[in-house]
Amino acid sequence: MLFWQELKKILRSLPYGLFVAALVVGLYSQGVFRFRGDLLTEPEPGGNYGTRREEIPELIMPAALKTLWEEFCENDYATYPIGFIRRVKLNGQEEKEMAGILSEVTGLDPQEILLKGSAPAVREGMDYAVFREQMGRADDLLGGGSAYAPQSLEGYGAVPLTYEEARRQYDLAIHTDRVTGGYARLFADYAGVMLLSVLPVFLAVILSLKDRQSEMEALVYTKRVSAGRLVAARYLALVAAAMLPVLVLSYLSNMTVWREYAGMNLDYLAPLSYSLGWLLPSVMTAAAVGLFLTELTGTPAAVAVQGLWWLWDINAGIRNVSEGYALFRLAPRHNAGALSYFRTQEYLDHFGELLQNRLLFAGLALLLAGLTVPVYEAKRKGRFGGNASVSKTIRRVLPGMGNRQNEPSA
Repeated sequence: MLFWQELKKILRSLPYGLFVAALVVGLYSQGVFRFRGDLLTEPEPGGNYGTRREEIPELIMPAALKTLWEEFCENDYATYPIGFIRRVKLNGQEEKEMAGILSEVTGLDPQEILLKGSAPAVREGMDYAVFREQMGRADDLLGGGSAYAPQSLEGYGAVPLTYEEARRQYDLAIHTDRVTGGYARLFADYAGVMLLSVLPVFLAVILSLKDRQSEMEALVYTKRVSAGRLVAARYLALVAAAMLPVLVLSYLSNMTVWREYAGMNLDYLAPLSYSLGWLLPSVMTAAAVGLFLTELTGTPAAVAVQGLWWLWDINAGIRNVSEGYALFRLAPRHNAGALSYFRTQEYLDHFGELLQNRLLFAGLALLLAGLTVPVYEAKRKGRFGGNASVSKTIRRVLPGMGNRQNEPSA
């Protein structure tokens, strides 16, 4: 009964309406409701099957140098320091430093390089380890997040796929993923990294603070209901409310291609599987951070905490968009655009890592939700002064935060 009361309260609220609207707009902007334009194509012998990435020095060094030289000549460098593009222009001294890096790679005199003449070649006998080191220097000079970071150089190693490789990719997509799995995976990638790793914290914080402002908090604490039941009901209601539109939108996304593959053995449970297995732990984590920190501090500090965590996670994984399954990644990535539908094997190869990651975050979320229980209990016993002491401390550090209406007047 308590769960349904909390759920109805959330579903009828304005913040929830804004949450759903943000989901729809954000996902629509990424094209997840227009998948019918990207279909699996059966490879034919003698065709062009695309490329795969491989760290082959003989391919990487000239390709990376070519791009760096072009950006050097234009003094216009593309970087992604916080997950979004940032154009960098070097000053005079920095250009000389970049010329020194190019000199180490090409063997040309730095002064000759500053003239920005014809494109140079990688010097003969260049050791790949030294090349990686120099590219790392270039990345540092640009402020990080460039394609020259050592861990990103593989992106320059494009190797053509053979017919046999393309055929195997297609067969896996058709028979293992049963077509719809690849589309559900790409939906989960976009939804997780763009929205569901951060939006639920707003929902949790706004609704919790709204209760405090409307003096519902006092009523809740006087009810003859255990703190555990109160926390569980609110947390489960938040998670359920956040996941309802996700499930609907995931199916709307997947259904855009069902007609295109009529008669084939499609996996109609793929949207449900990826929503629960991939996206649910992200929703749980963001909601738990919002619930715990708001209850503990009486301020919207959770928004800042989760927002900074989300930005850091995007920045840390910007060069691992195609395969980002690290244990502590807030939002795992598996995105290579339309090629994602063919990347079943890569997903299977990393499934164990993804499973560990999702279980870790689900466990962390449950831990934070559990830690909220003693905070509720302490309030009932008059500790924390209704969060007054914590709120005052927070406001000293972050002016403007907290509910000033609850401060005692002088």
